[in-house]
Amino acid sequence: MTIAVDIQAFSPCDSLYVSPHHYDALLVTVFGEGGRAWPEVGALASADVRRLSLGLPGARQRSDYYSSFQALVEGRRADDDGWLAQLAQALGEIGHRSKASQVYVPLGVGSHIDHRLAHEASLLSFQSGEGRNVFLYEERPEAFVRGAVRVRLGQVGARLPPAAAHAADRAQLAPFLWRFHLAPSLRGDLSGWPERLRSTGLAARQWRQGRAWRPHKGFGPRLQPVVHPTEPALLENVRQLQAALAPTRVAKRVARLSAAYARRLDGSEHAERFWLLLPPREEGGITTVADVDEPLPARAG
Repeated sequence: MTIAVDIQAFSPCDSLYVSPHHYDALLVTVFGEGGRAWPEVGALASADVRRLSLGLPGARQRSDYYSSFQALVEGRRADDDGWLAQLAQALGEIGHRSKASQVYVPLGVGSHIDHRLAHEASLLSFQSGEGRNVFLYEERPEAFVRGAVRVRLGQVGARLPPAAAHAADRAQLAPFLWRFHLAPSLRGDLSGWPERLRSTGLAARQWRQGRAWRPHKGFGPRLQPVVHPTEPALLENVRQLQAALAPTRVAKRVARLSAAYARRLDGSEHAERFWLLLPPREEGGITTVADVDEPLPARAG
């Protein structure tokens, strides 16, 4: 299968968002056939938001190998490299044609194979510097599980500036295991308590990975955390969007976890944390870090 959309018709925009699935973020959706329309609530009703679906098959459509939850978050097939190359080429062309100065790509929190592929393809396609900032966003609700972001940063071998080493908060094992199933259950990757219990060994392995990671000694991407508090005038829009996207039975719980997450970040009612992709170090260890003091474009959700 190949990408069926006309990428050459992609017109310029200010900000570009890469989403593994249609329910993850706005604009370029990688896997799946586009899915449901985003609810037009609050600011989204009047925003100039365009969506492009690349239509690549999701993991369980690509192979029966991904029928188990363990395979989704720990496995990888050799033929996924072909999808990765195809996706990286498409994103590179989209990035060139969009001329976007702000690009948002998935960090891959939760380790779902589709998120990992979207993350890797994005890093192959986009670089910070020369008028462009590339931010890795923390997928929700995966990021609400305390310790999950740290696990993912450890998996990619992220290297953080010394002053930012504390940013990825630690978590005790028991709370991590208790909430580990939140996102995969909502997404339909885990169903029922028996399957959740069988996944605890996997969760414990991931937690140990996060505990072993040393933020200032990684050999992967160099990242700088940037916390973006939501403007008070947009809070009602955020509440409406969260209610529209989350199933009714869990909407209140997701809202509570979102608020607790924001308090951990900066004490506000709603906030998001992005990870600015820093340029590779030049010879002599000197590099230029993009200026991110100006407010970032808001991303609802």
